[in-house]
Amino acid sequence: MIKNVRPILLAMLFLAVGVILQAQNGITFNKYKTNSEVQKALTELQLKSPSRTTMHKIAESPGGEPIYVLEIGKELKNVPAIFVGANFEGKTPLSTEGALYLAKMLLDSANYTRKVKWMILALPNPDATVGYSSTVQWERSVNDASVNDDKDDQLNEDGPDDLNGDGWITKVRAEDPEGTYIISGKDSRIMVKADPAKGERGKYKLYPEGLDNDGDGEINEDGPGGINVGINFPHLFKTNAKETGLWPGESPEAYGTMNFIFSHPEIAMVYTLGTSDYCLAPPRGGRKGGTNMESLKVPARFASRIGADPDKTYTMTEVVEMFKAAMPSRGGREMNAETVSDFLGLGAAVNPLEDDLKFYTDFSDKYKSYLKAKGGSTDRIAGDPDKDGSFELWAYYHLGVPSFSMNLFTPPKPAADQKPREAGAREAGAREAGAREMGARESASRSSEADDTEKNILAYIDNKLKGTGFVKWQPYTHPTLGKVEIGGIAPFVTSTPPATQIDSLCKIQLPWLLQLSKKLPDIQLMKEVVTDLGAGVYRLEMYVENKGILPYPTAMGAKNKQPAPVVVVLEGENLEILEGYKRTPMGDIGGNQVKKLTWTIKTDKKLIKAHIESPLFDATIKQIKIGG
Repeated sequence: MIKNVRPILLAMLFLAVGVILQAQNGITFNKYKTNSEVQKALTELQLKSPSRTTMHKIAESPGGEPIYVLEIGKELKNVPAIFVGANFEGKTPLSTEGALYLAKMLLDSANYTRKVKWMILALPNPDATVGYSSTVQWERSVNDASVNDDKDDQLNEDGPDDLNGDGWITKVRAEDPEGTYIISGKDSRIMVKADPAKGERGKYKLYPEGLDNDGDGEINEDGPGGINVGINFPHLFKTNAKETGLWPGESPEAYGTMNFIFSHPEIAMVYTLGTSDYCLAPPRGGRKGGTNMESLKVPARFASRIGADPDKTYTMTEVVEMFKAAMPSRGGREMNAETVSDFLGLGAAVNPLEDDLKFYTDFSDKYKSYLKAKGGSTDRIAGDPDKDGSFELWAYYHLGVPSFSMNLFTPPKPAADQKPREAGAREAGAREAGAREMGARESASRSSEADDTEKNILAYIDNKLKGTGFVKWQPYTHPTLGKVEIGGIAPFVTSTPPATQIDSLCKIQLPWLLQLSKKLPDIQLMKEVVTDLGAGVYRLEMYVENKGILPYPTAMGAKNKQPAPVVVVLEGENLEILEGYKRTPMGDIGGNQVKKLTWTIKTDKKLIKAHIESPLFDATIKQIKIGG
């Protein structure tokens, strides 16, 4: 009997193993995953390669959802790491799918994980994602923290309401003499701001779809949750603004992310999957800092050196020219507004530095060529730019590492023959026709005000989605606003394509991030030259090379001193260092460049040792022959 049972037990065991293996390899990308499905996918990825991966729980959301970072390459030492963060605002589910897709790509091939660690945060704002996965969809970006947005005695009492029961939270337009919106003369589905300078007067007010649940005269001003994790980071953090939180890192999700990154100084590059796109275009500048650059006083300790009057004010341009004349360069860097600001201590940087923009611009041009070669297109509607308090800004300005962001989807711009269908714009019957007729009388001025972006979105909805994605304006009797209309572009249309496109969008774009990983700095001891000065004294010249494309650190990293220093260490018995230091910081080194360090030493030994001390780079000990 026992003999008969054994084959059955073995068969059951093999079946169980097969089920496990199938589960481990069963991550698919044909739907957008819920929070629990994301956690399950991460676990499956970790179980697939337990010797190479580990899971770090970095936080728990106010809604009780665990937040994990999947580390790939846990066995590697003294190598750089790349941190990937996705969907910080919780309303771009494609970004989360992209992070999981990237993790699967890395585990399926060792080409990009031999000398690089990866740390992947697929879903840092799980509370907000309920806006997509719930039966009524709305673009929620805040976690479940209890925040009294309207400063009354109640919490979360006035959120969105699906008044027309279509499963989407869209817009309410109400005629109002104090309104600032008008119907576009080009497409009656579009609401545009009236331009008084052109003789236009607003006729409508726009509201989010909902009710004044708390009777305070406002609609949807205090919905569920409170802090947008995606804008709760320190750089350019906005105080006293809705959804930002009271201070940077107030949300456990943002704090946990920063704490994890600061605990891993080997992180040398950061990728963000979301709405901004530093791959297509370099980080934007033009922000104004807190210093008035048109009225600067040069401190007395510098004024005498550059020929300035400490009691007089100058423009930044004038100060830069004085510095150029007196000090053509500083540490090998050209004098410009950024270096002068740094020299004079004029406050935090708010715009990308010129030296960093060079590699951002170069990589952006290469990415466009890459997409073209892959059959992808850059002719699409622009996504949202980086926001104050965002993760990608914090990574560049505070961490001082290359920070690249990628937007995996925005609707394509329509071809010349693909315009919004006007027939579909006439859905409201005679009343709409009357509005268009009235609008036609003012079309000369109004047409120029039609929102091109919204027109392109409507063309995408009409031609690609067959009209699905726009809710026709329909009359509704609102309890406080009276007769209104409900309609507009449905939530997630501009950020979340049909799930059938997940695989193709990721397959084309994400390999570019793998290519960027090959640009990381790679610092090694190149060679040494020993000169015998007599009496047991030698001059040692050590050449250190950066075999990578990117500098170490970036110009911003050199400014904020945040990246871990690279130190060259000399060791040996009876070694006396006459000039130089046993532990010598290497300083800055450009991409594909060599730097020489020099010591004068005294020793009676034939060998001494040197190695690089850094959490990012090879610490192999180099044997140096002394005295022939």
